[in-house]
Amino acid sequence: MPRVLLLLLLGAAMALPARPQAPVPLTLERAVELAASEGPAAQAAAGARALAVGRARADAQWVNPTLELRRENEGAPIPYDDFATLTLPVSLTGRRLALRDALSAARVRGVADSLAVMQGARFGAARAWWDAWAADVIASAARAQAARFAELARFDSLRAGEGAVAEAAALRTRLEADRAAFAAAQAIAAAARARGDLAARLGLDDARTLTLAAPVDADPIAEIAADDASIRAAIGNRPDVMSATAAAREADRRSASARRGALPDVGLSGGYKGTSGYATAQFGVIVTPPLLNANGGAREENHGAWLLADAERRATELRAIHDVRAALEAVRAMDAATATLDAGFLARSDTIALAAEAAYREGAATLTETLEALRAISEMRIAGVRALAERALVRLDLRRALGAPVLETP
Repeated sequence: MPRVLLLLLLGAAMALPARPQAPVPLTLERAVELAASEGPAAQAAAGARALAVGRARADAQWVNPTLELRRENEGAPIPYDDFATLTLPVSLTGRRLALRDALSAARVRGVADSLAVMQGARFGAARAWWDAWAADVIASAARAQAARFAELARFDSLRAGEGAVAEAAALRTRLEADRAAFAAAQAIAAAARARGDLAARLGLDDARTLTLAAPVDADPIAEIAADDASIRAAIGNRPDVMSATAAAREADRRSASARRGALPDVGLSGGYKGTSGYATAQFGVIVTPPLLNANGGAREENHGAWLLADAERRATELRAIHDVRAALEAVRAMDAATATLDAGFLARSDTIALAAEAAYREGAATLTETLEALRAISEMRIAGVRALAERALVRLDLRRALGAPVLETP
């Protein structure tokens, strides 16, 4: 009998529905990892590399030989002749060699473009994570503010019914409560949009269950000199600089190939000829003299492409230098402005808001003073959250400007 009861208890326990597990909060590190592995970035990176290399491979590949099998005098009263001829183009001008050099530069550019796509995905996910975190915190504060004003409106409505306060004062509190409710709705909508943007970058189908972990303290940024030489050395690994440099090199080698197209190229042919019962060999040289077409259009086009690519290389390097300088100034300014700001200010502002509300209930503060105090506290909370997020974002901008990884790795 005890064994039967034990089996019944085990069966009942197994029949109970499993409790849904709470979603694991998404950390910044996990968001960056998902953006690179689960999001569309990996596919886009592969496409960027294939796009850069494919065209160069098509232009640099060797020309296939031509095999001709021909019979003459078939059906004639004289013996027929059989021909087997193999024609092989020979690049004696070096055009193909220049295009092979362009292919090598295109491979470097393809890798750099792929890295740029992945880097953009990682930094984009990090920015989206901070935007979503700030939006969630602001929405939570707005909901709390709306609930606080709703409670004050209910309190003043009861006091107005008792004749303790004027009806106009209760009406003003109700208007403030409605305005706070509208602001909370706007903040909730903004948080939903921010979570949706983050989920799209991470390759997630549903953003409604997305919860964010508390942020860690901003990582330190190594101080670098602000002179051009130090900055140029720091940005040497930036994917966009690498890509622009490789693109200029590729355009230069294409221009060299086009210039060599003004020289006559040569082809060799050889084969078998069977005629009148004799088997003989045949040889030939094929020359394409540039009499009517000296490849002038291609030379001009490729020279213009090189001018554009080299100008873009210079512009990219200059933009990189100014990006680093601007990011350095932003980091220093935000560090100075937020030196005394930490995540604990949210709890402190809640304490101050509760104290202001309690003072009004006890008659120690007027309605105008209380409403102004609560609005100031709410604005301070929002400004503080945005300042914390902005402090992290400017660090991300500096890391991206320097070509450094999104997160500091040990």
